[in-house]
Amino acid sequence: MADGLAPLSGSRRAQFCGWSATLVDALDTLYIMGLSEEFEEAVNATVTIDFAHNAQFCSVSLFESTIRYLGGLLAAYDLSGERRLLPKLVELGNVLHSAFDTHNGMPCSYCRLASGTGEAFFPSSDIAMADVGSLYLEFARLSQITNDDKYMSSVAHVTYTFAQTQNDSSVPGLWPELVDSSSIDGENRMFARKSFRYSLGALSDSSYEYLVKGHLLLGQMTDLYQKMWEAASAQIKRYLLFRAYVPGSNESDIIFPGIATRYPDAGIIRLESRTEHLACFAGGMFALASRIFDEPADLVIGEQITNGCVWAYMNSPSGIMPETFTALPCAGAQQCEWNETFWEEESHRPANCRDELCDIFRFPPGFLQVGDTTYKLRPEAIESVFIMWRTTGDEYWRDVGWTMFENIIEHTRSPFGHAALVNVMETVEQTRYERGVAVTKDLVRQQDDMESFWFSETLKYFYLLFSDPSLIDLDQWVLNTEAHPLRLTDDLRGF
Repeated sequence: MADGLAPLSGSRRAQFCGWSATLVDALDTLYIMGLSEEFEEAVNATVTIDFAHNAQFCSVSLFESTIRYLGGLLAAYDLSGERRLLPKLVELGNVLHSAFDTHNGMPCSYCRLASGTGEAFFPSSDIAMADVGSLYLEFARLSQITNDDKYMSSVAHVTYTFAQTQNDSSVPGLWPELVDSSSIDGENRMFARKSFRYSLGALSDSSYEYLVKGHLLLGQMTDLYQKMWEAASAQIKRYLLFRAYVPGSNESDIIFPGIATRYPDAGIIRLESRTEHLACFAGGMFALASRIFDEPADLVIGEQITNGCVWAYMNSPSGIMPETFTALPCAGAQQCEWNETFWEEESHRPANCRDELCDIFRFPPGFLQVGDTTYKLRPEAIESVFIMWRTTGDEYWRDVGWTMFENIIEHTRSPFGHAALVNVMETVEQTRYERGVAVTKDLVRQQDDMESFWFSETLKYFYLLFSDPSLIDLDQWVLNTEAHPLRLTDDLRGF
């Protein structure tokens, strides 16, 4: 019943108010994999969680609780029809919905949501865009299941706020990484003017994803999601994507999402060619958009982004992509063909050092810098590989997905589960026990951490990649950003 498992020590980890994150996040994965006895055991445990009581002792993360807990319960209910989960959905939904009880209807992102505390809730003046822009799917689906419009009404207000402010920012069409939810009205509203940085990474990611998926879930009710996506995607293509100078690429098949900053005084937009594992979801996002909005060119972009993330896996020393790295952007279509001499000049290897010492400062060709060498068991790359497979039917995606799976399992396997990794750009000789036999291998050092999304997303996407496409048919389900499938309703769905 703990939130997280420490996979090296076997101890427990407290996160997210002690609401048993791993248990709830894994419910639908157990069901999808046909683990009936384990699913029944997990449901029996889930119905004992007291969401309202535990909320008294912590500051609730609305975003994480919505995508992991509410999304997990919704998916388990939609898949199984288990009636005992419905009261827990309502209980948790009401606790989380209280976050919208602010003076302007924008939610409090981190609040003590227990009833009876007497605390007033305030919208955040400095919050990640994703924290307020990734709530539509779960609360809308909760309204559909319970026939209670209050949940849908609250997130519709948030949707309207995003729509009204889309052209306020210094890059019209995009919202900055940080927004001000306390200022949403009037000509001087600050909601989309809080920051000058734009990305598809950690602070923004699922907000853009939910424009596509919001239309899929609710497109017959409103065209706002489609309109916002069309405006945003045009600017994403213009400012946030870059072709990377890497071995084996050319001018057309590998691109990465970067980070753009608008400098108001200088009147320029500068792109930082640093990409994140988190941003790898964008390949699948564009692939879905190509199908939902009948835009064949978006499928090409989705393939190029996914190719980039696959390249980062295949070319790291461990076969696993690091959390963040910087690539060298191509100067133009004619300057993207690989040239070793040009790479040596641009990668700034320390001058006047002996060859054996120079290797210390060098990553494999194509990795200009690696800002964060960790692997946190993230799912985003295999998510896009899975969606590319479902969209195209090309067996290539299963082939590369299997290689990714083997590499991840090899390096993350630990005594009590699977462990996050310290530095995927370096392997060291280690002895581990496999089936009681000591085996010496070159492996990545491990961290004593295993996030709940290892079960809800990473393993699920791998499993679905090699399952029949009728299992979680993407024409019948929409997956939230934690990979929890929500059932589409025929008279509401946008596709």
